[in-house]
Amino acid sequence: MKFLRTVVVFDRGNLIDSSDWKTLHETYVNALRGIAHPSGSDKFIIRKKLAIWKTSRSGKKTLQWIRNGVVPIKNQFLANLEKAGWESESPAGLERASAAMRNARAQADIVFKEYPAKREIRLGDEGWAEVFNKKVGNFDFFTKLDSGLRCAVEWETGNISSSHRSMNKLCLVMMAGLIDIGVVVLPSRDLYSHLTDRIGNWTELSPYLPLWHHIGQRMKRGLLAVTVVEHDELTNDRSVPFIGQGKDGRSAKAAGKR
Repeated sequence: MKFLRTVVVFDRGNLIDSSDWKTLHETYVNALRGIAHPSGSDKFIIRKKLAIWKTSRSGKKTLQWIRNGVVPIKNQFLANLEKAGWESESPAGLERASAAMRNARAQADIVFKEYPAKREIRLGDEGWAEVFNKKVGNFDFFTKLDSGLRCAVEWETGNISSSHRSMNKLCLVMMAGLIDIGVVVLPSRDLYSHLTDRIGNWTELSPYLPLWHHIGQRMKRGLLAVTVVEHDELTNDRSVPFIGQGKDGRSAKAAGKR
């Protein structure tokens, strides 16, 4: 798979110049470059999406697409990072560190009000979990270096809403002091066009980067980045199989709409 670029959305504490960030970035980029298709290839070669005519339930012809799935791609990335010593599906719940929530409150005086009573609610208040859910899902990949620096990587080939959720989750747990570096990996627009319909991609996410940059300015320490990947080659060669699709979510609509 081809690595296109990494865009650092915010960097608090000059982590971008650290040897730790350089090591982490090289590790997960090498894991990305190790993703290959078809079996036996040393490149990531995928079939171009194929437009075919299908008949709708009403009997009308509709132009739909045969595309590549995404789960086998993520599984290769997972296997490559596990070989490098990373953990997969590591819990990210805020209940893991009550001290972290106190740190978050110190960084920014976060106060909510319950209406119409106008009762003030703070994240560190006793019993705050009765109002807010502390579970925000697992990290796709997590590692902790000998220096203590913690990094989480989210592989984003879910729908575009999932990409936004991953960015928000990384900001939240970074604000809570649970990680130091967060990365979201996304396909380029060109790669996206040949994958499951309506998944997250750089073109659709990038307009919102100023929002997360602004959030980062409230933190004392942390680095948030987006890494963009793409195929090595596109082909119409019928001997190259389409990458298999899953059975749920966007993949359930295998061909998708144009």
